Amino acid sequence: WVSVLSDAWNPSPLPETQSMAVCLLFMMVLLAKEAQLVDEPDSPLLSLLGQTSSLSWHLVDLVSYQSVLGYFSSHYPPSVVLANDCSSELIVKLLKVSAGLSAHADGRKHVDIVPKCQAFTHQMVQFLSALEQTGKITFPALEREISKLLDDIIIFNPPDMDSQTRHMALSSFFVEVLMMMNNAAVPTAEFLAVSIRTWIGQRVHGLIVLPLLTAACQSLASVRHMAEITEACIMAYFKESSLDQNLGWGPVLVSLQVPQLTARDFLEECLALGSCLTLYVYLLQCLNSEQTVKNDMKMLLVVSGWLEQVYPSSAQEEAKLFLWWHQILQLSLIQLEQNDSVLTESVIRILLMLQSRQSLMAEERLSSGILGAIGLGRRSPLSNRFRVAARSMAAFLLVQVPAEDQIRLKPSSELHLAPKAQQVLTALESMTLSKQYVEYQDQILHALQFIRHPGHCLQNGKSFLALLVNRLYPEVHYLDNIR
Repeated sequence: WVSVLSDAWNPSPLPETQSMAVCLLFMMVLLAKEAQLVDEPDSPLLSLLGQTSSLSWHLVDLVSYQSVLGYFSSHYPPSVVLANDCSSELIVKLLKVSAGLSAHADGRKHVDIVPKCQAFTHQMVQFLSALEQTGKITFPALEREISKLLDDIIIFNPPDMDSQTRHMALSSFFVEVLMMMNNAAVPTAEFLAVSIRTWIGQRVHGLIVLPLLTAACQSLASVRHMAEITEACIMAYFKESSLDQNLGWGPVLVSLQVPQLTARDFLEECLALGSCLTLYVYLLQCLNSEQTVKNDMKMLLVVSGWLEQVYPSSAQEEAKLFLWWHQILQLSLIQLEQNDSVLTESVIRILLMLQSRQSLMAEERLSSGILGAIGLGRRSPLSNRFRVAARSMAAFLLVQVPAEDQIRLKPSSELHLAPKAQQVLTALESMTLSKQYVEYQDQILHALQFIRHPGHCLQNGKSFLALLVNRLYPEVHYLDNIR
């Protein structure tokens, strides 16, 4: 067969060669379900199926491929996707390779590659859904198959395809997989949501994750699943091993498409889950869409409202808040430049709220509940370095905004500290004597030096936050844009 189809590798193969490739594909799918042919010793059919990767499937057109897939769908049991025997494994591989969903080592241009790959993915998901609905697949097996499907999708990279077209293609494949969550039973959908997030965390980083981000927004019926997966995608995009970080947030802003119909529910779910990166992207999108002082003020109120509702659930989540703090500082300065007393009053209130939240999050014990009220709350889940950052930032703000009617917008030759600010600075300094914070002594002393410098005012707030981020969170790449 390899020699019969050798003409396929010519720049302009004969029409008969294409017909022959289609016929061969049909024949293999037709015969591979016949037990007596695949089970016989040294089966020539199995041998032929084993040569799948070296045959010229790039000539198979969409209509022919869909016909083959239609036959496969109606004549094979859904369990074929589990590849419990050699022929099942080989026939699924044949359909995958003939669609073009494999590493493109030959550099050949596949005819109708995107719709063929989408059709293949759709068929695999259909069979998995059928197995799930009839209880014929275990959760571990389902996770394994979904992971394999996702692994196949991310290697899709035809040689002649530009990045935008590839993004859209990958996104359409991911949509097929994610749609399974919409139709599955609740326990299965929950399991799949966790499995997919695990896969994202382990298998992808950088630009390759962005089509999945787009797909999640386009396909998931559950706003909670959407909020969880979008957050996981953004985290993966900024993973340490990625080479795409210098592209910054731009590609993420383009890829996240908050569905208009469920936008409010989605944002509320993001808040409930602590999907701070997703909310940050939404914030940037809103700021970019209307660059006016009025809109800036509106978004300042929005992000400050978010801040009052969110408390990081773990040390892994805490650094996300720095992005919000930075945005509040930036938007506050824009409003203060307007020299409007009403705006200034609002901004001061927001900055005092920010300072209050920072102080609250810097506590070593949670202050919520009855025990919290008397100082016996459970230990804060946040890290010591976060407490250093939060206390430093809170102290800085207290120095710059000493009261509800006072704000330091210009440097001065000397610094007059209010009693409360002095008290907070003393408490910050005392952290250097604590064993708990011994590894952060330098950072604390540096922060104190910055805060006490009379030449620093609120205008230097972003620089101070950058200093803290650089010294305390050098490894967190989603903070690179505020360094």
